[in-house]
Amino acid sequence: MKSQMTIIAGIFAIGVLAACGGAPRHAVVKIDNPAGRELFFQPEDTMGYNKLTARDTTITIVLDSPRYYRYMDKDNNSRLIYLSPGSETVISCGDNGPVVTGSNEAENRFAAQNVYTCHAPDSIKCYSPQWVDWQRQEIARLGSRLDASGLAPDFVAMQKLYYEYVFLNQRLNGVEVASVFAPQGVEKPVIADDYYDFLRELKFDDPRITEMPKWFEVVDKALAEMEKHGFIPVSNDHYMKIYAGRIGDEHVRSHYLVRLLALALKKGYTDDFMVHLDEVRPLITDPVAVAQIPSLKQAYAEAVEQGKGVARGMAMPEMTFNTVDGRQYSLADFKGKFLILDFWFTGCLPCKAEVPYFEKVAKEFVGKDVQFISISLDTGDQLYREWQRVMAEKPADSAVLGVNLPGGFTSPLLKQLNITGVPRIMLIDREGRIIDTHAKRPSDPKLTQQLTTLLAQ
Repeated sequence: MKSQMTIIAGIFAIGVLAACGGAPRHAVVKIDNPAGRELFFQPEDTMGYNKLTARDTTITIVLDSPRYYRYMDKDNNSRLIYLSPGSETVISCGDNGPVVTGSNEAENRFAAQNVYTCHAPDSIKCYSPQWVDWQRQEIARLGSRLDASGLAPDFVAMQKLYYEYVFLNQRLNGVEVASVFAPQGVEKPVIADDYYDFLRELKFDDPRITEMPKWFEVVDKALAEMEKHGFIPVSNDHYMKIYAGRIGDEHVRSHYLVRLLALALKKGYTDDFMVHLDEVRPLITDPVAVAQIPSLKQAYAEAVEQGKGVARGMAMPEMTFNTVDGRQYSLADFKGKFLILDFWFTGCLPCKAEVPYFEKVAKEFVGKDVQFISISLDTGDQLYREWQRVMAEKPADSAVLGVNLPGGFTSPLLKQLNITGVPRIMLIDREGRIIDTHAKRPSDPKLTQQLTTLLAQ
């Protein structure tokens, strides 16, 4: 049976062509899947994958510039697929992975034969200066192959940028993953003092950036690291505008800001959302990005309505919680202090990643009118025992009060506070009123800046 599916990929293409009065161009992809394998095919810059199981699928994609897609199947065969406007591509699925033919056959063959994964010889320690040098040499080697390939200039330029962004993604995110989630007994990476110095001059001025794999996450991580290391100012009130200042290309800047605003809503940062939107609105000039602003405003209105029961200025509901040795506390015990509440549970990897930062920030405010409270939502024998184990391993000089909320995930308090995901950080003033329903995470220097400002008032 033949199924026809049309995917509109890249709102940008539609918007720009409409604005310029041009006709959209299409890339046609035919996927021959005689065995009816479970497979996935979608833009490389997206986080998830759409499942395809039809034996014969034709996909028509609207493009105005080259773009990468990713093919994956249940046998862990994975291929980067390069598409260009007006191209026709056939992907034949077999036991040994896909065979790609058609308009960009030579380009896709090169991409398949010259995969860059950031691997280095075992003798080179990950994230060491030698590792960085080795990656640079590998990218240069692949670039030389591209220059000598005789392939289309658009592909050569795109593939070089692709290699750079694969490296940038690993260079930025790999360190944190290796440091926080290294198995017990595995040596954590030792980072040179100048490891992040390359970020001092890094800018984002190439419009093709938005076609790179997970481009937004990479750019956003780079800007966050610039902020952490003092290469750009830290400002809880103006950070979006500051970030935008490092993006020279109008298209990239516009789409980055729209995605950043959407991320702020996803993280629950609604208290100052409209202030941020008003400040960066003049910097969003790309027509397609501008067209997304009304939907952001609608999402903001819905988020405000959903969280109206726990908003800035309201009194924090009273709660009691217990330490691992059975002592009971309530929020009233800390009246007169600012409170930083971190709701989490031991099975949450992002929560665990924040633990060292929470400890670090707490130590910076020792002796001041601030109390850091780590509130575990672990329930059930297994999770509760894991929380007890984690508490037993806490540093002896910890400035964080570790407690467990009775009922944990089943506590009615979670619904009252509109806690639907963790980690969730809340900031409470000296009188028990809410300052931030979704404060920045401890790894974000904007939380430290906000606390410093509050204490100075």
